[in-house]
Amino acid sequence: MKKYFVISFFLMAVSASAQKIVPLYEGRPPGNKTDENKEEFTRPENGRPTVKNVTIPTLTYYLPAHADAGRGAVIICPGGGYLNLSIEDGGYDIAKEFAAAGISAFVLKYRTWVSGAFENYRDIPLQDLNRAMEIIHAHAAEWKIDTANIGLMGLSAGGHLAAMGSIPGKIGRRVAYTMLIYPVVSFQDSLTSPRSKTRKTLLGDNPSAAEKITFSPELHVSKNTPPAFVVQAEDDSTSMVGNSLAYYEALVAHEVPGRLLIYQKGGHGFALHNKAEGADWMPDAIKWMGLNGFRKASSAAAAPFWNEIAAFKEQDKINPPPASPILFVGSSSFRKWTDVNQAFPGYPIINRGFGGSILTDVIRYAYDIIIPYKPKQVVIYCGENDLATPDHIPASEVVNRFKTLFTIIRQNLPAATIDFVSIKPSPVRAAIQGKVIEANKAIGQFLQRQPNAHFINVYNAMLDAKGNMRKELFLEDMLHMRPNGYAIWKEIMLPYLKK
Repeated sequence: MKKYFVISFFLMAVSASAQKIVPLYEGRPPGNKTDENKEEFTRPENGRPTVKNVTIPTLTYYLPAHADAGRGAVIICPGGGYLNLSIEDGGYDIAKEFAAAGISAFVLKYRTWVSGAFENYRDIPLQDLNRAMEIIHAHAAEWKIDTANIGLMGLSAGGHLAAMGSIPGKIGRRVAYTMLIYPVVSFQDSLTSPRSKTRKTLLGDNPSAAEKITFSPELHVSKNTPPAFVVQAEDDSTSMVGNSLAYYEALVAHEVPGRLLIYQKGGHGFALHNKAEGADWMPDAIKWMGLNGFRKASSAAAAPFWNEIAAFKEQDKINPPPASPILFVGSSSFRKWTDVNQAFPGYPIINRGFGGSILTDVIRYAYDIIIPYKPKQVVIYCGENDLATPDHIPASEVVNRFKTLFTIIRQNLPAATIDFVSIKPSPVRAAIQGKVIEANKAIGQFLQRQPNAHFINVYNAMLDAKGNMRKELFLEDMLHMRPNGYAIWKEIMLPYLKK
């Protein structure tokens, strides 16, 4: 029988409060042949500090200073070809950056290959990753972590481990996202560098064709693969840049949101800072996490529209929402539809339109006002404000934001119908109508390829016979609608709503 430490009694503090170490197992870790601790740490004068011969795995965690509940978390898997771990610059330093940004960070010191130490080493790293996830879930309330929002980061061989862990069924818990930094992804011959030791360490000198496929995560990407943030340099000779390209191309092919950051120079193992280009990828990573709803503001009260979200939560306490509702969510065109329940009698509609929200706001609060209701149908109106912001974002960015929101909903509510109401032709925003039409077209094409999803086109019905915007449908601000505008929406939307 496996035995694990009761973590509350076996925490080993290594600094005042920010950093603590948790042993993954009590006694001999499963798969070890002996109880011997063979670990060695080296700090060369020139080179990266590394730890090797790891036979007793641990989890070192850094929690943000603030006490906000429901924050996300990331497990960091350092690199080292499964032979050693660059655990300082490729682990602890990164964890500190995440904690400073309000994200709980856990550095996994997983077991490395040691001759004669294990029953079957190829299963050991994933086993340790799975155990790390179990520990975080078990202590989520204590550490104030949203268990639906735990991601994996890996560098080099750690990137291979993180990508493997994101394959559904490889570990016992759902992975929200991955962040792969100069990763060794593929074990295919064409993408394996002669300089890389990762495949050889895990599978030996002569892996079979089936083993190469099994341990090549890019070949297992599907619509259920979590979103990914991927970083690599073109001149990486240890992990060929084709690893990141192949993984990203697989994400695109399956319409999984992702971000690919390719440096021209930087080589391999640059950790946080690419000295060759004087660039840091962490700000891009944090921004990407916020865009995709994986990072909440350090103070919830300071986040945009938080007061409205909090009011929804209080309202739900007083009047519990119906089971399996139809959820309307998005910006003020829904928020101002105050008689929506009278417009659709007999339909269990919950209206959660808020403020002048943009898609990133809806993404941010998806785990607050979408997922908890477990709706049978989600109807979204959002994107118009995105196009009208001073940032002048292109239509393609709105489409990508919608795809991200769609993926979050689909992964958490696989049976729910997801409908998007087309961005309307608001006269005050005549200047952006080219982008509105472009965004509507692309989102419509995307939804045509998705099961149980619809594009609800209200745009054309709000134009006159000459193709001009019908100003009589709008209030004086020429943005929000009068009752006759909502009457058009009602007629078009009714056939799509589920009883």
